[in-house]
Amino acid sequence: MKLLQEIVGHRQSVKILKKAVSSGRVAHAYLFAGPEGVGKETTAMSFARALLCSLSEDGDACGVCRECRLFSSGAHPDFCLVEPAGSSIKIEQVREIQRRVPYCSYQGGRKVFLIRQAELMTAEAANCILKTLEEPPLDTVFILLSARPQILLPTILSRCQAIYFKAMSMPDLIRGLVNLKGMPEEEARLYAALSGGSMGRALSYASGSLMADRDGVNALSGLLWHGGPLDAVEMADKVSESKQKAFFTLDTLACWYRDLMLWRETGETGGLFNTDRVDMIKMEAARYDTDRILAIIEEIAATKRKIEVNANTRLALETLFLRLCGGSGQQY
Repeated sequence: MKLLQEIVGHRQSVKILKKAVSSGRVAHAYLFAGPEGVGKETTAMSFARALLCSLSEDGDACGVCRECRLFSSGAHPDFCLVEPAGSSIKIEQVREIQRRVPYCSYQGGRKVFLIRQAELMTAEAANCILKTLEEPPLDTVFILLSARPQILLPTILSRCQAIYFKAMSMPDLIRGLVNLKGMPEEEARLYAALSGGSMGRALSYASGSLMADRDGVNALSGLLWHGGPLDAVEMADKVSESKQKAFFTLDTLACWYRDLMLWRETGETGGLFNTDRVDMIKMEAARYDTDRILAIIEEIAATKRKIEVNANTRLALETLFLRLCGGSGQQY
């Protein structure tokens, strides 16, 4: 369990939260908004612990008091974590929150309610919690997490102090991976590049079979170059098994084509992400001109944006792969 001061990146957000705790000017409701995996929940948990800590220093939890130990063990009676039951957060869950809100805290401090994926509240649940947000008790703090805050009711948004979390920078991701995993910086650089700015995703890659998965995706560019429309459709079908697999494929392809472009323009290997695949990069880079590589990278980014806003994953990938197959793919 991290302290606020140990959060990697998001310096401005952490500064705002620590100042709120240290000054005692804590809002009754916060919205932590940003892409999946960038650190919203990690920061929210650290903030909740700081709010409940009895020996808070400089706006952060002490980490050693009874409240901190209870929180770290998942047994703090004044902390409530709410998450979707199935595909949504239901009105019964919100009514349970409302039942608990009026009571005094067990430890004599604040009560904190953290709601994961708040955008998944049903219409009834959202309207129900709105009543609580309008007139909350002074000792109660709500923290709503959402990757799609635009879906929330405007009236809910207006009653929350919004803290926005952006995709993390490459230097922050690399530094975090080196510190957390003790890996060489060169290896951390590849995980960071493939993570799309998400520390959660980077850590997941670092703990899995990334290299084998990466090699399979990198081979796609060659397969698409030599393949035809039917091959493109078949590959899209395999990649679209899940959004997670689709995003990994798109991020990996973007890094691969970026390496091709960098080699074509500089002839240097120092800035490559795939430093162990230099021979393949040299061979494939010769097939394209720089303008075409740039266009491909832009098409990959556009495809990812479409999937993020719930476009049909398979159709989006089919369209992209058809444009990449058979050489330059410009006939599609």
